[in-house]
Amino acid sequence: MRQEAERLLQIQDDFERFRAATRLLVDLDDLILEISRIRNESASRMQISAVTPPTRSDAALPDDARAVLECIRRTGARRFRRRDVFRRLARRFKTVAAMVPALDLLEAAGYIRKVEPSTEPGQPGRRRSPEYEVRL
Repeated sequence: MRQEAERLLQIQDDFERFRAATRLLVDLDDLILEISRIRNESASRMQISAVTPPTRSDAALPDDARAVLECIRRTGARRFRRRDVFRRLARRFKTVAAMVPALDLLEAAGYIRKVEPSTEPGQPGRRRSPEYEVRL
């Protein structure tokens, strides 16, 4: 930064010095805006992650949702895939479609949050099973 200011002082022509200083100010303004945007995003992420979900009563949940919640708690994982929970509860749920309403209910109640999949073009095979983040 100081080097740029010294370079400006070495310019003899006032018009050229003015143009160079204006360009430098515009570049600095763009940089300040970008830094502010990054700072605000970081601050909002810190606020979101610092918020703890309120205490909830599991007794109000339907039996299927409670069974899924207990399975999630037993694993102790911070993230899980729908397929993994279904494998553990295959005796209770005959199909994944039968288990999805329980997951949706847990998500609506704030126990879990669906994580958006990263798009990786050109991946062969089936789409990955949806992933959830635990918010207990």
